[in-house]
Amino acid sequence: MTQSPAFPELEDDTAAIATFVAAENARTMARLGGPALDADVAMIRAILERPDRVLSVTRRGVWQYTFRQTAENPRGLWLRLPQDQAPLPEAAWQPVFDVDAFCRATGQVWHWRGAATAWFDPDRVLLRLSLDGSDMTRHVEFDLNTCTLVPDGFDIAPERGGSVDWIDADTLLWTCATGDDALTRSGWPRLVRHLHRDGQADTVFACGTDDLLATAYLVKAPGGVAEVHVRMPAINMNVSHVVTPDGPVTLPTPPDTVGMTDGVHYAYVAHSDGDYPTGTLVLGRLGAGHRALFTPGPRRAVDEESIFFHHGWLIWKQAENLQSRVMLLDLSGDAPPQELPLPEAAEVAWVGTYDANPLADDGTLTLDLSGFLVPRRTYLFDLHAGVTGITYRLLLSQPALFDATAHAVELFNATSDDGTEVPYHLVRPKGQSGPVPVILYGYGGYAVSLDPYYDVVTGKLWLEHGGAYAMAHIRGGGEFGPDWWTAAKGAGRPRAFADFAAIASDLARRGLSTPAQIACHGGSNGGLLCGVMLTRYPERFGAVWANVGVMDMLRYHLFPSGAGWIDEYGDPDDPAAAKWLAAYSPLHNVRDAPRYPPALIDTSDSDDRVHPSHSRRFTAALRAAGQDALFYSHAGGHGGGGGSDEKARELALGYAFMRQAVGL
Repeated sequence: MTQSPAFPELEDDTAAIATFVAAENARTMARLGGPALDADVAMIRAILERPDRVLSVTRRGVWQYTFRQTAENPRGLWLRLPQDQAPLPEAAWQPVFDVDAFCRATGQVWHWRGAATAWFDPDRVLLRLSLDGSDMTRHVEFDLNTCTLVPDGFDIAPERGGSVDWIDADTLLWTCATGDDALTRSGWPRLVRHLHRDGQADTVFACGTDDLLATAYLVKAPGGVAEVHVRMPAINMNVSHVVTPDGPVTLPTPPDTVGMTDGVHYAYVAHSDGDYPTGTLVLGRLGAGHRALFTPGPRRAVDEESIFFHHGWLIWKQAENLQSRVMLLDLSGDAPPQELPLPEAAEVAWVGTYDANPLADDGTLTLDLSGFLVPRRTYLFDLHAGVTGITYRLLLSQPALFDATAHAVELFNATSDDGTEVPYHLVRPKGQSGPVPVILYGYGGYAVSLDPYYDVVTGKLWLEHGGAYAMAHIRGGGEFGPDWWTAAKGAGRPRAFADFAAIASDLARRGLSTPAQIACHGGSNGGLLCGVMLTRYPERFGAVWANVGVMDMLRYHLFPSGAGWIDEYGDPDDPAAAKWLAAYSPLHNVRDAPRYPPALIDTSDSDDRVHPSHSRRFTAALRAAGQDALFYSHAGGHGGGGGSDEKARELALGYAFMRQAVGL
């Protein structure tokens, strides 16, 4: 049975919440604020707004587009440049859409989320704008010929999780969360509709109320473009139906997998043993047979997020002991997969599409290469002449923004409580002769894999100060396939916690750091991880920064999105599951002894993914127990503030806390 909330006034009492947030924000700023914090905020903001910042480029027709935040436009500008010009920062980029101006005109705060582009006309788009950074997204029609909103055009009011695609000039494929019976009990869209320009909306597909959500997308198919309708019973599983002239064809994929299709072929990674062993990448043809493309091993896995069909090819990323390779398969015959030859060595490589809508592209792909100490470089290539005929063209090269020459990257293994070897990357000073402060970052859930990435803020505010950074590849993640994920689902969740704590101990055992110098950090499910470190393993850490964390495991399912996590964590209304959830729920395991390390618990006031009351009530419990806890509520949604000024303050505050707590 669901428990009554601890500190209920911090859940839904507007006046009590306002008083708590104002007092706690002021307390935190009194402790962390000052000239040093202001200098860090200014430095991070300068990085986010730097004039040489072109992070990515997407093509629509004869234009290439980018998004940039500046001092004058902290919420951002959508910009474009003719395709035949090099996308250099100093080029004459043409403003397309000014997010700051739109916020002023509407009197509301909007965060940029991109644009849905028509497959038949690259100048026809729907802007995606998030209200206050929440999951409430507005879709509004925009004309790229005139760079103005379309008078009386499509304008779908903010709805939670809704998405759109263009069927034709007057019809949208709309994943709908608006109207009676349009939501699942998880609060996500239940209906797929055809929305016509005259306002008529015809329901063409629906999932069950107890499912996670319904969604839809378009694929190229024989004779044109086909719709694919998708029912997602839970995170990381779906049932997909390709709509054909003869009726819907259901992908013959196991129901506990994520099936994908190009309208002719389908692919999935087995999540449990059946026709193929768990972790096998399977390719099939609708109405025909199927075969295994990749066989897993103890440290060999396919990254499911990387798999996609493109112009007669299947592309994916696979890794062995965290060393990744990009693989390509020509679907026109029975040739074996081939490895993509890279133009330069890199810790991580990602392939994507260059055009905003891949249904209308010419086959051009992007290749992003980067690492912990190497900024991203983006290349263009295609597969028209096969793998052996690939030629690369450098599109973008990000500048080095911190001194990486004094650091090196190493891969270590820690031994968890049950004997499992758990890897972690460590970026540390070269020639390190003694313990140094370390940020230990982790997530450990939903099969999310952590990849090396070039983090300028960590470089400037931590590495350049002589610190080290560790990335934990714990169970619950997807680094080593479905078994690595499911080992930490439900009742197995404590394995993820034990893995992370074991890495902290391993850092101390090797003499690389000491418990007092280790700051753990994570967000969302990683915030839960940090909450458990604080309450279950306090002696292994010198600081805990838990961002937008899930802290009440006995009532999480009662908030927006929460019911959709039951498959991952367990059902608090099930007595057996409630027992294991209560055993680690951070809110329910706060004690007045032993003494916890200093903690920063921060959240966002418009977060409708993980309700802010998780962080508010956890902080109140810590303070009531006499523990050293700071709290801060930022503007924005689950991903924080949308403006460069807001994001700079959020990051600076967290790093100031960690540096102060561990003495860096």
